[in-house]
Amino acid sequence: MAVIDNGHFGETGMQPSHTGRGLDLAAVAIACGFAEARTARELAGVAALRGALHAPAAGPRLFVIKVAAENPPRSLPPRDAVYLKNRFRAGLGLAVF
Repeated sequence: MAVIDNGHFGETGMQPSHTGRGLDLAAVAIACGFAEARTARELAGVAALRGALHAPAAGPRLFVIKVAAENPPRSLPPRDAVYLKNRFRAGLGLAVF
């Protein structure tokens, strides 16, 4: 399994997550009995993990890929209830109020 980790909770305002405050997911996985767990912090490390990810294993594996914590622009769906109601009604061919 591969985990992409930016160390933040993006959905709730980019607060630091447990991994952003120092929790090492790979160390936790090893402590839980995973056959292998590694962390990549640079692109060269990701290439090395890619090969290992496709190789046979004797048990579960965890590969953590650290990425920069960015907050890129997003396109969020509308949340206006009247707009959503009217769009739904129009989609059904009903009158829009």
